[in-house]
Amino acid sequence: MFARYVIVQVLAYGIDMGIFLLLMSTESIEILSANVVGKLAAGVFAYFCHRKLTFKMRGPEDRMKQAIRYFALLLVNIPTSALVLYLVLHAVSISTLAKFIADVVLLLATYLITKKFVFSRSVGERNGT
Repeated sequence: MFARYVIVQVLAYGIDMGIFLLLMSTESIEILSANVVGKLAAGVFAYFCHRKLTFKMRGPEDRMKQAIRYFALLLVNIPTSALVLYLVLHAVSISTLAKFIADVVLLLATYLITKKFVFSRSVGERNGT
């Protein structure tokens, strides 16, 4: 499951970083705003992929609850990511490298929270009953 999570996150990260770089190249948006826009786009993509591929949620049951939890987590993750990015920028002057470092720092924590609180299954479902 963790391997599938990482694969989806790598793809989502391509969206996140791609949008970030595109926005930064226009020089019309500041770095933290570009980070937020990239994360939102990647988050929408990742939700659907994680639901279907990573955690194999097939039916409509709990779809709304999972979406609310996932996007609530995303709303917490975005400012957390911005804060970590801001702190890393004090040590690393290259914005792309700083963003990468900040995002890697949050990867494991986000996986554990997503698995435990967003796409968790009841005990009966886990045991196949």
